Amino acid sequence: MAIQLASMRLSRTAMMTPRSGIRNVFDEAGKIDDVISLAIGEPSHTAAAGVAKAGEYAIEAGDTHYTDVLGSDEFRERAADYERTARDLVYDPETEICAVPGATYGLFLSMRVLLDPGDEVIVCTPAFPAYDAQILLCGATPVHVQLKPEHQMHYAAEDIQEAITPRTRAIILNSPGNPSGAVTSYEELAEVAQLCIENNLWAVSDEVYHPFVYEESMRSAPSIASVPGMHDRTVVVESMSKSFGMTGWRIGYLLAPEDFIERASEIAESLHSSVNTPALRAATQALSHPHQDIVSRRADAMTKRALVLEGLKDSSKLSTVKPEGALYVLVDVSATGLSDEEFSEGLLRETHVAVVPGAAFGDMTRRFVRVSYAGEGEEIEEGIRRMKSFAQSL
Repeated sequence: MAIQLASMRLSRTAMMTPRSGIRNVFDEAGKIDDVISLAIGEPSHTAAAGVAKAGEYAIEAGDTHYTDVLGSDEFRERAADYERTARDLVYDPETEICAVPGATYGLFLSMRVLLDPGDEVIVCTPAFPAYDAQILLCGATPVHVQLKPEHQMHYAAEDIQEAITPRTRAIILNSPGNPSGAVTSYEELAEVAQLCIENNLWAVSDEVYHPFVYEESMRSAPSIASVPGMHDRTVVVESMSKSFGMTGWRIGYLLAPEDFIERASEIAESLHSSVNTPALRAATQALSHPHQDIVSRRADAMTKRALVLEGLKDSSKLSTVKPEGALYVLVDVSATGLSDEEFSEGLLRETHVAVVPGAAFGDMTRRFVRVSYAGEGEEIEEGIRRMKSFAQSL
């Protein structure tokens, strides 16, 4: 007799793991043919021609075999070169860098290396929804600390300190931040670093938006790994998705001390064996000549950020929190009389424009929706026009 799947017991972890509110919007928007999506951080310009050709060549040449679980030697060397020249971060390509199939996977792998059931991880909200889910999947507990508007949504050591307990194992950082666009200064990160050192904590630093900073004097967002004493207690999670327009290639890397990378590679062997070889070849090409591509993408993002801020500046119903970095703007919709979820659902239903309700990122952003300005400029302008018109009609 065939066993009915519905009658079979599934794990409590599987049943309790929360689904991302971003993906909910993504799925609903996918049902509409003419939707304008301001919901996903998907760069409008995909990988440069030379990068794509490197991946194509790997396929055509039959270079599609297993690689070292750490990634190819050349990939790790190029990643080390890039981090040193672009951000003054020095990592040994042989022992302190590990290729991963995307930053989200890299974050989860980091959690598996660091966490035991019962541990606690400090997550400053609003935050990328996957953080909570990945911590819970490890049997650990996310402990939320609210970022404060009076601190420009930057990380503040005094607030984090209050949440530290004997069970605290790590702090997750994300600067430039999703969804806030906040860029925490080196001085502020140094204060957080002191907490890590004093309390023997790891910092897991999600730095996938590091080139997207809009202060002219900054070439990249500061990394907590650059603070003295933090190299050996920080895991930097990097991605090729935003910086090089390689979202679907699913390729990134971890920067961390040697003992961490050794354990991460052992776990990775059981989870994915090795990364996609053509994606690895393409990423190696991207990292070999990164400067002009990144400069161009940051300039493009600044232009599109201005489209959103300019388009909403005279709205009586919508106000914005000006982002310092990343690819998102938080828009306060409370003056419309609708909740964030009601606003995003109505906007999608009536105008075919998709945005993400702030509740997806934590309780403190429930009066906001997140607008992505990663897409095409014309669509951004039209989407903002419809959004403002919808708000004014309420």
